[in-house]
Amino acid sequence: MEEQVTFYFEWISLPKDEFNVLAMVAEQGGSYRGNYSDMCRYLGVTPQDNNRNRLQTAIPSLTAAGFITHDSRGRTQIMKVIPKATEIALPRRWVQSVIRHDYSGKGVAFAQVLKVFAWVLHNKKDIVTDEMIAEALNVSKSTVGRAKKVLVLEYENVYKKPVSAKFGEGIFLKLGQELEANAWWTEI
Repeated sequence: MEEQVTFYFEWISLPKDEFNVLAMVAEQGGSYRGNYSDMCRYLGVTPQDNNRNRLQTAIPSLTAAGFITHDSRGRTQIMKVIPKATEIALPRRWVQSVIRHDYSGKGVAFAQVLKVFAWVLHNKKDIVTDEMIAEALNVSKSTVGRAKKVLVLEYENVYKKPVSAKFGEGIFLKLGQELEANAWWTEI
């Protein structure tokens, strides 16, 4: 059986920097030990001051909100995820692929791809709109569209079917879409 990474649905509305920290800690088995430069390299950003500062702001915020425990020992940061109510188990190889994928030219980051997939996975509505997803994730509608495009076309693990209604002869109104998370995914 494939090794799983545990995420929590309660994470999906968090800001990108906070979600990135949680994704990193989750992918590492729920606990992480390293310095800020190590974290930057893991997240695929240069370990310069502004990137380290964003992490230094996100970690205390996550700790205060009860998402992680955090301890500093010199330059070493030690974090552990605090479990939440709604667990999402995802294949480790897929999560690693999403985190390390090159999104240049796609206008989206791995955090949004993971957030959109988690939302689709737990969606109970028959018809949804990008606006509904964007509001739940605290991101823009265009970001949702770009993340869905990656999930539909590149990973092939979200099925999307447009839903329209006919209002007279030749008049159609787009109501939204049906989205379904697929258990299978394509490695890229």
